[in-house]
Amino acid sequence: MTPVNTPLDPEQLRGSLMSFWGDALSVERTRQGLAVAMPQTGADGWQLVLEITEPTPGMARVSDAGRTLGGLAASGQNIEADAVAHYVAEIARQSHLEQEGWELFRWLPLPLDPVEVHVFTEALSSISHLSVLHEPTLRTLDVADQTLRRVFAERGIDARPGACLSGKTEKNVRVDYLVPSQRAVAFQILRRRGRLLPVMEQWGYRWHDIRQITPSLMPVMLYDPAKQEIDDASRAIGEDVCALFCAFDETSRIHEVLEEANR
Repeated sequence: MTPVNTPLDPEQLRGSLMSFWGDALSVERTRQGLAVAMPQTGADGWQLVLEITEPTPGMARVSDAGRTLGGLAASGQNIEADAVAHYVAEIARQSHLEQEGWELFRWLPLPLDPVEVHVFTEALSSISHLSVLHEPTLRTLDVADQTLRRVFAERGIDARPGACLSGKTEKNVRVDYLVPSQRAVAFQILRRRGRLLPVMEQWGYRWHDIRQITPSLMPVMLYDPAKQEIDDASRAIGEDVCALFCAFDETSRIHEVLEEANR
């Protein structure tokens, strides 16, 4: 029997995987220490970002800065529900994670053991996938989407829904709509009910990170005043990082920012 030629070369595959992992890994200095974008991703498809500091000589504090549980909450999951809290606690116990509010972290001796960093990241990925405990439903266009799409139609704009943007640290950040123009405009609609500050803190970081790569980008965030009460801190973040932060029905302001993007 003639042997079948196959492209399955173990060394070629090893090299390809190592190249991919190397390209996906990003380590950047911050004022406090290091920001590390790991090859692993969360349930939303975004890379998991670790923040590493050295508060005590010889010991590092490895943290997710609250992004994992914040992401679960932003997806509509009730992280205080008994079932979710049980699974989070069990994963934390198995992986030696500590929790402070929404932040998950570990203390590790220096120099860092890469296996321990990997285990910490895998635990974050497991926790982020607890979103499956929340029964998914196909999201229909709500009134904010409909209003925004009407503005696009009035201006003859072909906006790209679900576009992905990349920052210096986070890759493939998905936004609701992207409008290509002289200065690209990215639209994100706030859909979460209740406490918005964790979501705004997360998006504040993302917009800043994306503009490290695309400084001309004009972020726009819209909210529904009938469903969401914007606290002072959330509004301050939105107005600081966005070209426009307003209610979805303030269409004249949306028109103005789209005009400004083409000047």
